[in-house]
Amino acid sequence: MRGEALTICSGAAAILLFSAGSSAHHGTATAYDLNQTVSITGTVTDFQFTNPHVLIFFDVMDQDGVVVTWSAGLTSPLRVARSDGWSKDTLKLGDQISITGFPARSGAPSLWVEQIFLDGKPLLGRFYRYTTG
Repeated sequence: MRGEALTICSGAAAILLFSAGSSAHHGTATAYDLNQTVSITGTVTDFQFTNPHVLIFFDVMDQDGVVVTWSAGLTSPLRVARSDGWSKDTLKLGDQISITGFPARSGAPSLWVEQIFLDGKPLLGRFYRYTTG
C-alpha cells in the first residue's frame, strides 16, 4: 500500500511540474490583446531567427517625431522556415517593413505578429492569429 501511495504522489508531482512550465510558456493571450490589431511601419534594426520565437526589432517614428524601438514576436523559426521558407536572411537591417499584429496589453511598444509586409508583399503564407509556439 505504501509503495502504491508513493507511486501516485510521484506521478501527480510530475504532472504538476510539467504542466506549470507548459502554461507559463504559452502566455500570448495574457501578454497581448488578441481582440485588437494594429499596423506599424518601421525600419528593421535587429532580426533574431532563434528559438523559441523569432524576434524582430524595428524603429518607428511616432507622431511627435521621436523614434521608438518596437519588438515583434512570431512563432518558432522552424515553423516559419517550413511553412513560409524563412531563414536567418529573410529580413535584413534597414529593411522597411509593416507589421500587423496584436499590441501588448501593458502598452509597451511590442506586438505579437499576425502578418509582415516587405515591399508591400506578405511574408507569411497565412495569418498567425492565436499561434503561440
